[in-house]
Amino acid sequence: MAHATLCELMRQHELDFTAPADCAPAARPLARPRLLILACSSSKAEGDDLSARDRYTGPLWQTLKAADPDGSLAHVAFLSARYGFGHSRDPLPHYNTLLTAKTAETMIQRGLAGYYPNYDLTFRTQGARDRHLASRERLRTAGGVIARLVREAGCAFEDVAICGGKEYVRVGQSYVAEMTDHGFIAATAPLTIINDQIGYMRAKLRRWLCEP
Repeated sequence: MAHATLCELMRQHELDFTAPADCAPAARPLARPRLLILACSSSKAEGDDLSARDRYTGPLWQTLKAADPDGSLAHVAFLSARYGFGHSRDPLPHYNTLLTAKTAETMIQRGLAGYYPNYDLTFRTQGARDRHLASRERLRTAGGVIARLVREAGCAFEDVAICGGKEYVRVGQSYVAEMTDHGFIAATAPLTIINDQIGYMRAKLRRWLCEP
């Protein structure tokens, strides 16, 4: 399937990506205009209809939920090898996919207009392909997700953090650069990279979340 262009995403979302501050804020109170991009975790909760925030149970996600239990300190997106850039409040099925250097490079090349989830599209029969299409989750793009997050924030993000391993940080930095180019993130927004031993990462994540 061909990937949508950013111009096509603009049309679909009826957004002027160069002026996100004009987007109407959500009706319910939300976090400050800060964006946390958090790597997925290998440990996941079992069960149906769990959000990404509830599905991921790794140490960094535990820190997030302990430091910001009501989600008032930052808008949170996840990075996943299979599901790409997603909203932490959206439903997330259980899965097991590793982010390799090759996968990270593919995600960077696709950019905000790349479609996710990733699927193996090689089928032995037409029947197998039809069954796959009937059960496949709805496709989404990083551009669509960040457009929604900006709508919720009511303005371009003014502070951004990326937290995760080396490949996750590499993908996140590429996305942030593209988001800034299109006005989702303010040009003056500071970018904090949290990539260290897990104990230090947890402390740095908590500090970033709780800083005034």
